[in-house]
Amino acid sequence: NVGFGSISGNQAPLWIAKEERLFEKQGLHVELVYVPGGPRALMALLGGSIQFLNYSAIPTITAALRGADTVILGSSINKPDHSLIVKPGIHTVAELRGKTIGLSSLGSLTDILLTSALRLNGLSEREVKIVAVGGLAERVSALQAGRIDGAMLLGAQMRAATKLGFTPLISFAKLPFEVSLSALISTRSFVLKQPEIAFKLLRAWAEAIFIFKSNRELSLRVLRKYTRIEDRELLEGSYNQDKELIELEPLPSISAVKSMLGILARSQPEAANADPQRFVDMKFMSELKRTGFFEEMRHQYPLAKN
Repeated sequence: NVGFGSISGNQAPLWIAKEERLFEKQGLHVELVYVPGGPRALMALLGGSIQFLNYSAIPTITAALRGADTVILGSSINKPDHSLIVKPGIHTVAELRGKTIGLSSLGSLTDILLTSALRLNGLSEREVKIVAVGGLAERVSALQAGRIDGAMLLGAQMRAATKLGFTPLISFAKLPFEVSLSALISTRSFVLKQPEIAFKLLRAWAEAIFIFKSNRELSLRVLRKYTRIEDRELLEGSYNQDKELIELEPLPSISAVKSMLGILARSQPEAANADPQRFVDMKFMSELKRTGFFEEMRHQYPLAKN
């Protein structure tokens, strides 16, 4: 089983691998499981109900710092593409004081990103009320209902909220840090026992990235199915953004791990001196590169560009 942690466009290559039977092409039978929020997704991975997870690497690093054997096998996006969307009338970060902000779950990527952004803008997370609302669609609904004053959103749901009259206050892509936003994660114990499964799964995922970046209509159909959004304008906006962000060769990014450790060190001092190499396993993606897999994909999907 392979889990994914959000209903957003950065998960599209995983969905394409399923829809286009790329896992079967590699001899794998894969079931996709939606597990919203980093802490819940990590519990599912460590508990063995899923063997791989496509999600942000921050919860993975947090778990590894506490002794878990979680490991990053690949990373296709290394910049956060979230925005903090707020109700009309809020124009500055200072005006968030005393307001309620909704995100996926406490301790998740959205929680860590929000805390970092508030501090960069001179506001403590204790000066706002942060509440767990759930998935992206639930956050948009909570905004509409007036239960929250702002929400951490991305992709099509972010654009849907702006069409409803809500406004972006913080664009996380413009902040000075890297984050492995869409990483392929497993446990060291599993990939040690089943290296061939890990290798085949990464081949399927990597081929799906080339399809995503070269076949707009197929990608839009898959996005429509999994996000359940019918508005083509919203879907195209999400696709265009993620097409730019997703890297053709999704090797784990050591510089992104260093950046994430720097973010985590503010609340987890042990992160400050941690070796970034400890959190990644490069051998699977490095082997794909060494054996010419990515060159083969470039010939097969010539329209795919970084």
